[in-house]
Amino acid sequence: MPQLPFFMSIALSFIAWGIVTRYVWPELRFRPHAEGLRPLLILHSFRFIGLAFLVPGVVSPDLPAAFAHSAGYWHLIAAILAVLALLSLPSTAGVVIAWMFNL
Repeated sequence: MPQLPFFMSIALSFIAWGIVTRYVWPELRFRPHAEGLRPLLILHSFRFIGLAFLVPGVVSPDLPAAFAHSAGYWHLIAAILAVLALLSLPSTAGVVIAWMFNL
């Protein structure tokens, strides 16, 4: 069943994010906005891993090139925006960049 790893990744993702919402989210709600965004932006600063879609041999050759390029570069842009927001977070510009990252 070739779809099993895909469904397992979805199930494990739900479990992991369920843990985050149970233990991390309540703590973040009571922090100032900039401080509450910091852990979430740190997590998303690792989205450069999406560039693996562009490395030959990492993903199946059957993966459409249009999808691989789109996913890889948009993940890189998201990671860059997360890092920029982290670096400028105490200011209003950091919050604006965080909003851009989310959109």
